[in-house]
Amino acid sequence: QFAIKDELESKSSYMKQVLADREKYSEMLLDLAPQIANCGVKTPDQLEAFMKEVERRLGRLSDENMVLKAEQFASVWPVRRLETMREAIARRKEIEGLAQSLDFTKPQWGVKLNVRDELQHVIDKFDSVRPIVDNLHRQKDDLEKKYKAERVPFDFGCIKLVHKMAVGLAKYSLRMIDKSYKTLADQVGSDVAVQRLETLIETALRFSFRCHQFAGGFDADATTLFAFANGLLDSLYKENDGEKPKAKSPKKKKKYSPSKVSPVKSSHEVAE
Repeated sequence: QFAIKDELESKSSYMKQVLADREKYSEMLLDLAPQIANCGVKTPDQLEAFMKEVERRLGRLSDENMVLKAEQFASVWPVRRLETMREAIARRKEIEGLAQSLDFTKPQWGVKLNVRDELQHVIDKFDSVRPIVDNLHRQKDDLEKKYKAERVPFDFGCIKLVHKMAVGLAKYSLRMIDKSYKTLADQVGSDVAVQRLETLIETALRFSFRCHQFAGGFDADATTLFAFANGLLDSLYKENDGEKPKAKSPKKKKKYSPSKVSPVKSSHEVAE
């Protein structure tokens, strides 16, 4: 059996390269294994710097998994810890990418041609991010245990960046409403204009409330913008002879108090 295996390996150019790598990089790998197993990185930034060098070295191998299957490496290689380190770095980059995807100031945002479409664009962006963050929250306890067991630093506080960007989206949508109201101010006598304004404001308020729940609060600026938009909607209802009930206000929600500055502080606002 071993003879057949040796013969197949000797005829395969792929396996020839793997065997050559095992011999060529043997010293490097045996030196790297204890460094990975014993490194005492304390912060995510230190971990990233350490793993950058590890990946640079492992990148020399033709096939990392096959090279490391050799008995001389398999018995000492810290597979689980290396996988956990890679996972932590990938997860951090994913969260940072989610936050960046909510940044409407970036050129790649792709602003739509009108307020209605842009509001929907904002909502779609938020809806693509929230399930991922919610899932991460559900996994948090298990992940913390896993990272602690492997001594891998990970700061779940980086999720706050996504929360901050969501509040920024809420403010962006509410400011769009203010601009739309001013644009259509001369047409408020028109039923079509009034209906359009009501729909836009209701959409922005519902979305902003979702952002408030997601982020765990508003900063002072967002609270003010929300109250202003809600006031505009109330005034439109009154001008419309009270044909529609007053819009649902987050103030009536037990978990929502826009009159107070919530955990997302104004000093952490997104650049407008």
